Amino acid sequence: MKMMRRRNGLPKENEMLRPNDAVRENGLSSKKLVPKIFGAFSLLMLAVFLPVLFCVVIIGNHMDYNDGMKLTVRIPNQLLFLIALIGVFFCMFLFRKWGGIKLSRRVNWAVNGVLAFLFLGLYFVNVWLARQIAFHLPWDIMIARGVAYEIANERPLGYYYYLSIYPNNIPIGYILGRLYRKAMELKDYPYIYDFIWIQANCVFISLAGFLSCLTVKKLTQKPTPVAVVFGAYLVLVGISPWKIAPYTDTYGLIFPIMCVYFYLCYREARQEWRGYLWILLSITAGMAGGFVKPNLYLVVIALLGTEILRFFMGDKKRWGYLLAEILLTVILAAGSKIYTNHLIEEIGLEYNEEISAGWQHYFLMGLNEAATGSYNSEDVAMFGEFQNSRSERIEAELERAAERMKSRGFFGSIYFYLRKMVMTFNDGVFGWKTEVWMDEPYPEEIADNTPLTQRLRSIFWGDETQYDVGGYNTLCQLVWIFCILGIPGICLCTGGEKEKYGVLVICFLGIFFYQMLFEARARYLFVFLPLILAMAVCGIQQYAHWAAVLLRKRRAVRGGKT
Repeated sequence: MKMMRRRNGLPKENEMLRPNDAVRENGLSSKKLVPKIFGAFSLLMLAVFLPVLFCVVIIGNHMDYNDGMKLTVRIPNQLLFLIALIGVFFCMFLFRKWGGIKLSRRVNWAVNGVLAFLFLGLYFVNVWLARQIAFHLPWDIMIARGVAYEIANERPLGYYYYLSIYPNNIPIGYILGRLYRKAMELKDYPYIYDFIWIQANCVFISLAGFLSCLTVKKLTQKPTPVAVVFGAYLVLVGISPWKIAPYTDTYGLIFPIMCVYFYLCYREARQEWRGYLWILLSITAGMAGGFVKPNLYLVVIALLGTEILRFFMGDKKRWGYLLAEILLTVILAAGSKIYTNHLIEEIGLEYNEEISAGWQHYFLMGLNEAATGSYNSEDVAMFGEFQNSRSERIEAELERAAERMKSRGFFGSIYFYLRKMVMTFNDGVFGWKTEVWMDEPYPEEIADNTPLTQRLRSIFWGDETQYDVGGYNTLCQLVWIFCILGIPGICLCTGGEKEKYGVLVICFLGIFFYQMLFEARARYLFVFLPLILAMAVCGIQQYAHWAAVLLRKRRAVRGGKT
């Protein structure tokens, strides 16, 4: 067995996946190269994100971007920033005060049990809450719902112009249709069949939050940061009204954080078979997320990019894992394409590939000035202009995109992207109050119809002039600013920790540049929130670490003078 491992280029079992030892045989220079490369990515992240962070907390709604995307809050961002900054310092104090608490095996399992209990309770609370505030939503969600009804009743869809343009909505329509059919087949289902979609949302919200806490626990090895990420998650995701939207925003919520958590487990695995198991789970979770919402493929790309960088920087022992990751990604990508074609046949869809949207469409949309890179009906009109030739439309989209960039010039483009990213990161409810309105109410018997019901409805979807709505928006904006203040902290790691946090840096860069280059708005961040919140709390943990280091140095200097 020992000789077989050596023949395959794999290390001994007890050497298997030690990040700090992975490049030892290649010499000190190779070992030093790894943190330097990840340090370069950290500098890039700070260079692109800090200007956005500054504009969010200092300028906020006064930034020149699409007025329809500006959130109404009771307190300006400048004051919220000061309150959030106090919160960051308080968390740093707690992290240092209780930083000596070690997660023994027994304590670790106890924390897992408490978290499981809390998120199970959150599921039941969310189901009750959703019954009080649920209503049908318009735009893409309404179309996906209509498709689901047809699929559940096993009626062929025929020609569906919208699904030909946006085939990424075929999987979510099919998933909703299967769930609806399941509710129809259940005996004594207590709600209308549509509500099973919302129950599934509540499941994903709890599972994603659980994994977010586990990720922070794995990275920091401390219980206090776990408590902080739980609190932030509870406000921004746990009680969010997005739970009533049966669409890819919540249905994709679990996959990015699951992919990264399993990847971190792989990096810590001590046995060969465990490493391959975690890789299988990680890549499968990421590719499943991309099947539901294509921009989630970003996380898989980030993980593969991280592994390739490690390999070429001297981590040659992992060639077997890298090969397995690439092969699995290719196989699942091909399988996803084949299964999508199967779905098209199963649901009886007459699919017209000539009018399907490619990345060129979203790239052009991301450059429009009228909506600061968000949805623009004039760009969508190109599908009617070029109905018979996809190649001609793509050529026209690229030409118009080039014209927009040329007309702005280099510095004009930088300023445009800055405004666009401020629009994306300056909304703590992630589009709920800027993109959502009531299309059709659920039947009255779903809710309890008590004074509490009316109060909850006034909080989540009342008139924005009401105090409750502004208060909810303000609370979310405060917690969100607290979180984005912590995100840059993941760039402050040193030595071996750069390898541990490097995957988070690369994931964030992928999310950031995707939003920057293509159609974007705050809602598109929601699906990444469990991962982003884990980044934020780990960043605050790094602030606490550096504060302690500086304090020790100051004391040492004073001691030397004495």
